[in-house]
Amino acid sequence: MQDNEFVKIFNDLERVERELRKVGNDKEQRQKCYDRLLELRRRMDRYVEFWLRFEEKINEMQEKYDFLLPDEMPESFLQAFGTVFPEEETEIQTELTEVKSDLDRRGVRTVLLQENNETCIRSFKRGLGFLELAMMDEAIQEFKQVIHQEPDLLLAHLCLGVAYAERGMADEAMRELRLVQALTEDKQTGAIVHNAMGNVYADKEEYELALIEFEKVIELDPDFAIAHFNLGAVYYNLKRYEECVREFEIVKEEFPKDWEIYFYLGIAYRKLNDDEQALINLLKAAYLAPQEPYVAFELGLLYDNLGETRRALENYYRARKLFQEQEREE
Repeated sequence: MQDNEFVKIFNDLERVERELRKVGNDKEQRQKCYDRLLELRRRMDRYVEFWLRFEEKINEMQEKYDFLLPDEMPESFLQAFGTVFPEEETEIQTELTEVKSDLDRRGVRTVLLQENNETCIRSFKRGLGFLELAMMDEAIQEFKQVIHQEPDLLLAHLCLGVAYAERGMADEAMRELRLVQALTEDKQTGAIVHNAMGNVYADKEEYELALIEFEKVIELDPDFAIAHFNLGAVYYNLKRYEECVREFEIVKEEFPKDWEIYFYLGIAYRKLNDDEQALINLLKAAYLAPQEPYVAFELGLLYDNLGETRRALENYYRARKLFQEQEREE
């Protein structure tokens, strides 16, 4: 991508933001802004795809012809990057050092990650990036590369296990996670392991086993917010609605824009015959996720139960319309 095109995209992004400030609650104008943002995102996604393909080809060539390129960027790119993000650090060596420091803070046998092993550090950093982007296949490949070079690096096994779990590869995930569990005494690492194992069991609908794992997470780290969320979801599936409410209420402020928390809180409160709290939470879920048909349907059920027939019918109709739209998109 040319430098001026990169800058142009961010200028367009700023123009959309200024327009959003002006339009207020004008739905038509806001929709135009959203459409423009989607277009900009698609453009950036294409560049990310090209970068990934380029890096993949470079890695193949390095292996095939036995050479190693230094992990650096041309000066012109760094200048363009600094124009858009003037506060960002652009020194590659600084980033590599930060990764090493992060491993050291976790206390997971980081001495095995050698200073001169830039290939390994780069793969680890790329793997973390792919995890953040939910690109699990790519993350798995990067962490496998790290383990091939540094087989005793527990954090790489942990990340690989988490990626396998997110990918739904239960056997592979358990193999890596149990290895880390057997070799670490670090509480934070143990909490991450138990949380990932709980996710594996939950995906298999083995909720009693998942419950044990998530409870161990909270025991090791009471402030592990994601584990409270997961625990709430397990309690919901076990129809233990009081415990479900307790856990989701704990994390509601931590994730104020997560519609699923309010959705499941609404259903749980309805099951507990607390219609007032059920309505408050389902209305918040509907506000955060207006395109979710299940939210509209649950609101219909609640209004039906409250004897508000017209509002119930409105939500049933909306749910039906949203379901039909989803079917057309599929």
